Amino acid sequence: MTLQLSGATPTVNELHTIIKKHLDGKYTCDVVHDRWSLNFSGPKQCVLIKKSGMIGVGVFVNEKKKIVDVDGIVPNQILDRVVFGNFITRLLLVSSWNKLEAEVADVLNEKLS
Repeated sequence: MTLQLSGATPTVNELHTIIKKHLDGKYTCDVVHDRWSLNFSGPKQCVLIKKSGMIGVGVFVNEKKKIVDVDGIVPNQILDRVVFGNFITRLLLVSSWNKLEAEVADVLNEKLS
């Protein structure tokens, strides 16, 4: 899910603060190095919202395009690479990812508008 920004682009730390304030009791929220993105322009950070070892959301900032991407991911690196690397298993997680993406996007839309 992509959020187009009209004002100033927030930093990863600002997004982390917003998300942590509103979803802290429900999910784990940390700033981590982005290992899911296919952008190899350099090491970047993202906000990882983790519901379980299999269900999570990464919040990625693209300052040039003035967008924030909220994407469903497998937060556990071993599970991501070994178990959930195939297409069929990922299809089983899509509905859970979509729900978590929508919840995080709603918080960000409310606070960044």
